[in-house]
Amino acid sequence: MGVNMKQNLGDSSFLIATGNPGKRREFEGLLKPLLDPVWTVFDRQSFPHPLEEVDETGETFRENAVKKAVETALASRCCALADDSGLEVDALGGAPGVRSARFAGESATDQENNRLLIQRLEGRVHPNRRARFVAVVCLAMPDNAVARALLARRGLTFEQVSPAAPRAEGQLVRVGDVVLVWFRGTLEGRIVDEPVGEYGFGYDPHFFLPEQGKTSAELSREEKNRISHRAVATRKLSSFF
Repeated sequence: MGVNMKQNLGDSSFLIATGNPGKRREFEGLLKPLLDPVWTVFDRQSFPHPLEEVDETGETFRENAVKKAVETALASRCCALADDSGLEVDALGGAPGVRSARFAGESATDQENNRLLIQRLEGRVHPNRRARFVAVVCLAMPDNAVARALLARRGLTFEQVSPAAPRAEGQLVRVGDVVLVWFRGTLEGRIVDEPVGEYGFGYDPHFFLPEQGKTSAELSREEKNRISHRAVATRKLSSFF
């Protein structure tokens, strides 16, 4: 009975693999061109049965996004969207990278992460402060009605997708019992010593955008959703289908 419930959910539902309601709302807005209005959208907290958190053990944003999407899709039997994102600083060899949220330690606060970032960049001036926010989004699709509807937009059936490793952006591949595709988005800027702005979170107050003349923490939600790394990656996904 549990399997039937999961399969029925999969035939009419789309799952955003986050426990953050704000992040779910952001993704829902970005995914409007992709989502059929008759589908029910869940996140991890609102899903009808418990979903365990997925350990982010990958060494790249792609590995983590793919792992989260695949494991969530298999656990829920729903098409599942997952992302992994963070900050890359050229002068630090791409750090903090996948460790962005725990740069200063496993339980580090935003303030502690930012303090360590500025310490590591002490004495460095532009262009050695070039940095970018990076996001990878991955959609994993088990064989259900929603997946077949999405694949039909590409003129494909589930069986026509070939098994392969998910190495290339924008390539549909089959990995075990799911079909998946992933996309990458970036937002270029540079790191400034003094935090500016009241919006956003994480490294936003120290991430200066030359084209906008302000930090990411000074952007309104609407401005950020137009240019953010997550928005770029998600728009690629929506356009793909």
